[in-house]
Amino acid sequence: MGLGASLLPFVPVLDAHAASSPPPKRVVFFFSSNGTIHESWLPKMAAGKLELSPILSPLESLKAKVLVIDGLSHKVILEKSNRSGHSAGMNTALTGRNNRIVDPSHPLQSMATGISLDQYLADSLGASTKLRSIQCGVQVEPYVTALAALSYRGARQPILPENSPYRVFDRLFREVPEPGAPDRESLADRQRVLEAVSKQLEALKGRLPASDRIKMDAHLEAVRALDHSLTTGAGVTSEHACRRPDLGPPLDVWKNDDIPAIARLQMDLVAMALACDLTRVATIQFGNAGASHRFTWLGREFVTDPALPATCQARGFHALAHREADPVSRAKLVAINTWYARQFAYLLEKLASIPEAGGSVLDHTAVVWLNELGEGGTHGHQRTPWVIGGSAGGFFKTGQVVSFPGEPHNRLLLTLCHAMGVATDVFGDPDYCRAGPLGGVTR
Repeated sequence: MGLGASLLPFVPVLDAHAASSPPPKRVVFFFSSNGTIHESWLPKMAAGKLELSPILSPLESLKAKVLVIDGLSHKVILEKSNRSGHSAGMNTALTGRNNRIVDPSHPLQSMATGISLDQYLADSLGASTKLRSIQCGVQVEPYVTALAALSYRGARQPILPENSPYRVFDRLFREVPEPGAPDRESLADRQRVLEAVSKQLEALKGRLPASDRIKMDAHLEAVRALDHSLTTGAGVTSEHACRRPDLGPPLDVWKNDDIPAIARLQMDLVAMALACDLTRVATIQFGNAGASHRFTWLGREFVTDPALPATCQARGFHALAHREADPVSRAKLVAINTWYARQFAYLLEKLASIPEAGGSVLDHTAVVWLNELGEGGTHGHQRTPWVIGGSAGGFFKTGQVVSFPGEPHNRLLLTLCHAMGVATDVFGDPDYCRAGPLGGVTR
């Protein structure tokens, strides 16, 4: 059963607590596409307090832990690229560099020309964890790399996200499966592994102070509850925690209506991976750049979202973004982006519920919500929306919105390097880092 390997993920947690070292810093990149409806997205400050917008209203209970950044642009695209749109925005979002077309006969097949921020930070943050980073996808179609890859190990070295939460689970809690292996090997074996790991971790409790025993109990409960949801497709709830998993039908990772459940599982896995210190760098990617998901779970009116002519790739969400000037489509786009805000809030709440060093895992993490566009109708790269949840160990001054009209987003990427303790004066194209990190966003 490989119990030694199964226990390895928990060793960093135990060693870190035994040494009483400060909590590690972590970063998560949360991606949604097709821009936003700016007047419904931008919050405001009133009497020194953050007042959330309709789209960001699901973050109300967490607004003291949220930093909203307005006005940044992908200036490297605007000033140096002969291309724009979804693929250019995707290639540039976390690299801060221009993109290049790989095959002139397929203009959509462009790639980034540098390392992405998550991978750059993983080189330092992931040095002592089981995995340098994890990339979780929610129905990301891999056929056009330019639209599918947010992460790059280097120039023209894309890292595609894993769409199956079952494979992510196995990667975190057992050996990496062989290429071509089934998404779910033996559920009965997974159950036996978890039960055996639980017993052995119970025996290790005596080495830990009381506060850390509570945290380890929370980890074990989360593992059992998550395995239940992986085997039944049910959401993780306290009702199911610590119960023997029911071997029910799996989720179909490509079924449109399963998107909310798939997203929930991926976010649960990321939260657990951070809490157990299996990795300190993660991405959660909702579809490709220009995602065409149909948000049928938001109401019957979303079942028949418009589709543009057959010559255009736009369908569903993507088609709505193309028609954002239409009032009906615009209202739907607000509803879709509000749904994404609820998912972002769920992840923040999950991390905030895990106690750590007198605070929570969220307090030592930066969860960065980003988009490849500013708005979808014109495929523009001005005023791209950014939201950061968590202060990264007190680095960010949260509970505010700050505007940087026309400033390059490279400055935010550089600021995130500093937030994670990585000292550098440049990230991405050096021409857009000359003004240094952003001011007014740190304590």
